[in-house]
This record gives sequence, structure tokens and C-alpha cells, in this order.
Amino acid sequence: MNNYEPKMVTGTIYKKLGNQRNTANAWGDWDIDKFTVEDSAFGFIVMKNGATIILEASWALNTLDVREAQTTLCGTLAGADMADGLRINYVKNNRQVVERPAFGGSGVAFYEAKDTDDPSYLEARLWIDAILNDTDPVVLPEQAFVVTQILDAIYESARTGKTIYFD
Repeated sequence: MNNYEPKMVTGTIYKKLGNQRNTANAWGDWDIDKFTVEDSAFGFIVMKNGATIILEASWALNTLDVREAQTTLCGTLAGADMADGLRINYVKNNRQVVERPAFGGSGVAFYEAKDTDDPSYLEARLWIDAILNDTDPVVLPEQAFVVTQILDAIYESARTGKTIYFD
């Protein structure tokens, strides 16, 4: 969105399931006396340009709708989601169109892509390249700062029960 100007944030935080025993967790129960993280956090974020972000993060919810690392974008010219790989939807020639980009690098009959790079290695390599070549990193510090402000505002809103406004 290239928009790092939040207007207001409302958030809620829950710690309900992490305090329970006998949870039928696939990885077994956790030590509730040492476990301090919340179960879920929700944020409603309005940006100064009018864009709205609904952020949901959880490790434990009583739901059958398992959507791990999902994103949905709804714009004025197109939308995108990750419901079945990346899907981009838009209107072309008065018809709804859905595209599913291929990221494997294949697509040429004689070339088979290699998908062996570890994402953490790629991220570190981008950071090192930015330092060595004196270029901007993929995520700029001022962008990360705004994201941190938004996350802090979600916690503050959850604690106070009030919407947090940015100047």
C-alpha cells in the first residue's frame, strides 16, 4: 500500500485458551505456569488515506477455519488472497478474472526451477546486500517503526478499552 500513516487503532487481546489443561493440542499441553503469551490479538487499523486493515493473529482459537499466514487485500482495481496459493482477482472486458501467478520459476519447457533457497537465508542475503552495496533494505527502518507503533497501539487499546488515535 506504500502507506505508513495510521490514523487510529482499536485492539483486543485474549489469554483464555493458554490457561487451560487437556487441550488436545497436537504437540501436547504446555506448562500454564510458565506460558505468558496471549492466545490471540485483533486489531482494527484505519490509515490516514482511508485504507482499513483488519489484523488477526493467534496460535490458539476454537475454530475449524485454519488459515495460517493468510492475507486478503481488497482494493478499488483488484483484490488478492492466499486462500489457494496467491489469487489475484480483477475485472477485464466486463468479466471477473482470477489469476494464479507461478512463482516456481518454471514456465519454459527446457528450464526446471530450483526452489531450494531457505527463506531465512534469502532474507539475510538481502540485508547483507543492502549493507555491502549501500542500498535500501527491503523494509525501511521508518516502515518498521510505524508497524511497531501500530502493534503497540493494539496492546494499549486492549489494555485501556479505548481507540488509540495518532496525530
